[in-house]
Amino acid sequence: MLSKKRFLVFVSVLLIVGLLAGCTTSSNPTAKDETDTEGKVIEKDILVIGGGAAGLAAAIEAADEGASVILVEKMSYLGGSTLISAGIMYGAETPIQKQQGITETWEDLAAYWIDMAEGNVDVDLINYIASHSGETFEWLEEQGVEFAEGLSPQGVSPALRGHTPKEGRGMGLIQPLEKTAREKGVEILPNAPATKLLVNDENEIVGAEVDEKGEKIIINAKAVILATGGYDRNPELIAEYAPVANNYTSYSAVGNVGDGLVMAREVGAEIVSKNSVIGFKGMGPDYPYTTPLGGLVFLPGLYVNPNGERFVQENEHYAVVVDIMAKNGYDAYYVIIDKNTPTEIIESGIEDGYGFKGETIEDLAEAIGLPVENLVETVERYNQLAGLGVDEDFGKAGELNVIEEGPYYAVKVTPAMIGSIGGPKVTLEGRVLNPEGNAVKGLFAAGEVANGQLYNEVYPASGTSITMSFTLGRVAGREAAKEVK
Repeated sequence: MLSKKRFLVFVSVLLIVGLLAGCTTSSNPTAKDETDTEGKVIEKDILVIGGGAAGLAAAIEAADEGASVILVEKMSYLGGSTLISAGIMYGAETPIQKQQGITETWEDLAAYWIDMAEGNVDVDLINYIASHSGETFEWLEEQGVEFAEGLSPQGVSPALRGHTPKEGRGMGLIQPLEKTAREKGVEILPNAPATKLLVNDENEIVGAEVDEKGEKIIINAKAVILATGGYDRNPELIAEYAPVANNYTSYSAVGNVGDGLVMAREVGAEIVSKNSVIGFKGMGPDYPYTTPLGGLVFLPGLYVNPNGERFVQENEHYAVVVDIMAKNGYDAYYVIIDKNTPTEIIESGIEDGYGFKGETIEDLAEAIGLPVENLVETVERYNQLAGLGVDEDFGKAGELNVIEEGPYYAVKVTPAMIGSIGGPKVTLEGRVLNPEGNAVKGLFAAGEVANGQLYNEVYPASGTSITMSFTLGRVAGREAAKEVK
């Protein structure tokens, strides 16, 4: 038993410890008690989750505002879907356009994006992105990105808005920004997926739990920016938010698993989705468009549906083609060509059911499994239009190549996707909103994770997503830094 004297000493020590604990203050409220805080703890002003276009832009801007910034990335490398893309960016009033005397305005760009979405977008966000797209290009050049002088039309517009890096495709955008971020003091933690947002008793986001190679890390931050990419690699989330794409093949970054959407949803964010994705032409998981066989999805032949009938002008924007497939219930279409094509590549796909060959059109129809009479009639009509030099049926621009020399070939094209559409609803400043329209304090989002307000059913043009990600990532970084000052 304790003596009376020792007991009084023990009680006194407890009282002193209690008083000291009661006097301790913190500028960053602690997470709720249910969070296990064992493990390494990191303190930063800003936590950016995801190291693609939006995440890097946000981290750099936050650092420029004087905030201490840490960026965590689930993969072993930075870049996300931008890294593996062609690096196309879509904008107006850019430095290169001005140099070349192109008078395309940001209002033209905004009108195009809104028209492609049939008005079902956040017009304020679209106008902001379009009006700042030229500034985004200037900013990227300041970070060391070099753009090629050649411009291209994208989507369904003839306007020369498509820009590409001089070298490296998507890597030509990501590498300079990673270098800049490191030089500005951004701490970058690869192989470190965030698993849970931390919430305090006031329902404010105060950091996140991160798994770094099996070790749990607690990152306390005054603001968190979600820039985790899309969810098209997650079949469960596709079934929930974009069931139209249940059978689509994803060609986006393997990290597009929807972790940011799930974390946002868990803390009460409103999720905006429209049963749509960034549709693309595909040949299943084994033959993406970067392979010789998969690249044949862009052949300029005759496109026929599963009934052997022509259904679209063949130069149509890939996302529009996939949307037509979805609306008509086509699980595939076929590109019909003759022997004046890369026949060896096509024959390499015959065994897997993506290539077909026939000595006659009738033989080809039987090999594919199409109605013979329909395909014969369709090819005859297409050749007739080619002879006229005018596509009276679908308005295809350019030359129609006659299909008249056997053996004849076909490739099977299936619907694919290079990104998802949908995620937490955000304000113009990047603040995440709950269903009541109130901001989730301390939480921001930008990039593909939060693109549900930017598109409708059809992705408008190659390069749109990257431009939007850089532009809104910059906004989120600046606004988050201002909030923690």
